[in-house]
Amino acid sequence: MTVRQAGHDGVVDRVEVTLVDMPLGAARGGSGATQLQLVRVKVTADDGAAGVGFTYSLGPGAEAVAALLEAVHMPAVLGLPLQDWDRTWYALRDRTSRLGAGVALLATSAVDIAVWDLRAVRAGVPLFRLLGAHREDVPVYGSGRATHGMSTAELVEGALSYVAEGYRAVKLRVGVHPPAVDVARVAAVRAAVGDEIAIMVDANERLDLATALWMGSALTELGVAWFEEPLPSAHVRAHLTLAAAAAPPLAVGEHLLGLGGFTPFVSGGAAILMPDAPLTGGVSEFRRIDALAEAHGLAVTPHFLPELHVHLTAAARSGTWLEHFPLLDDLLGEVLTPVGGRVAPPQRPGHGMVWDEAALDRFTVRTALAVR
Repeated sequence: MTVRQAGHDGVVDRVEVTLVDMPLGAARGGSGATQLQLVRVKVTADDGAAGVGFTYSLGPGAEAVAALLEAVHMPAVLGLPLQDWDRTWYALRDRTSRLGAGVALLATSAVDIAVWDLRAVRAGVPLFRLLGAHREDVPVYGSGRATHGMSTAELVEGALSYVAEGYRAVKLRVGVHPPAVDVARVAAVRAAVGDEIAIMVDANERLDLATALWMGSALTELGVAWFEEPLPSAHVRAHLTLAAAAAPPLAVGEHLLGLGGFTPFVSGGAAILMPDAPLTGGVSEFRRIDALAEAHGLAVTPHFLPELHVHLTAAARSGTWLEHFPLLDDLLGEVLTPVGGRVAPPQRPGHGMVWDEAALDRFTVRTALAVR
C-alpha cells in the first residue's frame, strides 16, 4: 500500500495515454454498439504512486480524444502538483471551450479520474472513503440481459436469471419495436417477475413526444420504476411535457456532458440524473452533479461502468442504484459480483479497478508517454 507522505503533496512525473480498440461481438444493450474504443490515462507521481483514468466511445471517434490528450492535457498535467488539479480542471475547460463539450470534456474526464485514483492511492484509502462515504454498499439493477434482438421469452429468461441471483431490479429496452409490442414485452416480464421486482425501461432517446406520452401511460400501469432517455436529450421542453403527464419518473443523463447539460432538467424535467463520469467531466464533475441533484431533491444513478461508479454512488449524497452492465468485462481482470442484489466498493486504495493488461495490450492501437 502506498500512503501519502507527510508534507509531500506529490507532483506528476509521468503521463501515459493508451488508445484501445476492441470489438464487442454481439451488440450490447440498447445502443446496438459492436465496437468499444477506450482511452486510458495513467498518471504517476514523483513518489512512484500511480492512478488510472479512462474515457470511451461506443464506436469510432476516441482517436480524437487521444490526440487532444497528447496535444493539450499531457503538457498541462506533467509536472503539476496534485493539489493544483482542481483549478487546472477549470483551466483546461476554458482552454478548450471553443471545441465544445464533447471531445474536450471526455479527455478531461480521463485525466480527472486518474488524478482522483492517485489521490486515494497516496492517501491509502478506497476512493469512496476519500470522497466521503454515505453508504457501505449500494443496490444493483441488472441491465445486460435485455436487447431488442431478444424474443419475449428470452427477455423473461434474462430477467428471471437476475432475480435468481438476488437482484431486486432489472432494466428492459424499448424504442425499436412498435410501441404496443414493446409494452407487451415489458408486461410479460412484469408477469414473470411479480410486483416486488423493480423494472426500469430505457428508450435510448428513440421516441418522439407523442409515442412517449402513450407509452409512459402504459408503463405507469405496469408499475415501471423509471422511464429512461425516452426522448432526445436536446428536447428539454418535451421532457417537461412528458414529466407532467401520466408517466413514470424520467431518468436522463447518459448523453449529457458537464454540469450545464444537467441544469435544464432539474426543474421538472427529470427525477433521476444519470451522469457517466468518464464522459461528463470525471469524478470532479460527477460530485457537482450530485450536489445539483441534492439541491433539487433528485436521485443520482450513474450510467454503466459499475467497477468505477460503485465508489461514486456510495459517496453521492443523492446516490441510489448502480447499473450492472458488462461493458468493460473483457478488459478487466476482476469484476464486481453482487451479493443479494447489492455490491460494496473494493477496499483497496484508489478506485481499485483491476485491468487485464494482456487484453489491453492485445487491442492497443496507440500509446503516448511523457516523462518529466
